[in-house]
Amino acid sequence: MAFLITYPKEKVSTEFQRALATVTTPLYMSLRELVASQLTPSEVAQIAQAENIVITSPFALQLYLGQYWQDQRQPHYYVLSQRMADQLRRRGATQVHQSQSENQASLAQLVQHSTNAPVLWLTGNRHVKQNRLSALVNVHQMVCYKNTWSQQKENEIVAALQGQTINRVLVTSPSSYTRLRVIESRLSKVFSSVTYYTLGDSTFTEINKFSHDVVKPVNRQHVLGQMLMKMCNDERADQ
Repeated sequence: MAFLITYPKEKVSTEFQRALATVTTPLYMSLRELVASQLTPSEVAQIAQAENIVITSPFALQLYLGQYWQDQRQPHYYVLSQRMADQLRRRGATQVHQSQSENQASLAQLVQHSTNAPVLWLTGNRHVKQNRLSALVNVHQMVCYKNTWSQQKENEIVAALQGQTINRVLVTSPSSYTRLRVIESRLSKVFSSVTYYTLGDSTFTEINKFSHDVVKPVNRQHVLGQMLMKMCNDERADQ
């Protein structure tokens, strides 16, 4: 038996990697390729001049910090996690606001209660369309990266999973699940009996449509670590 973790191994802490390795063979295979968008000078200027910025993706934050889109001003930042808040503070940000829970609904509530001024949301091309952030009239979205996938990548994953027996899968987004379903259709024996674990409601809802065994976090704090440990504990209970 093996676990499929659709998340980059380098972004999983050593502590959780060890925990997974004690109960199973963890296979880390991200089902996405993130590519920075080519922004126009006008768009870069818009980011630099923004007084309120929402960042919900670690990759968007990586781009923001790496592309030097900031100027000398100190905007208000609204982020999902402590890790993202810490990254901003290490780079000198002083006005960082973190949502109570690690999901967009909680972040939307924070933004709504904090400001009526224009807010710029740095996002990707495949975020969940129906969400509370996009419903806020003062929030403007800017696509700064693309979540892509290719037939070549799909074939590589299929080849790597040949001969495995997967019994638990961590699925990190609805788009990853859409891609996983195609892979599963090509490897029915590999995925004959699976429990799925998600990081939030949108992915849980998508998987639940297909009447699969699926688990979501019991609370919205430290959801990645929470679900990885849930997978480990469930595996021990079944052994």
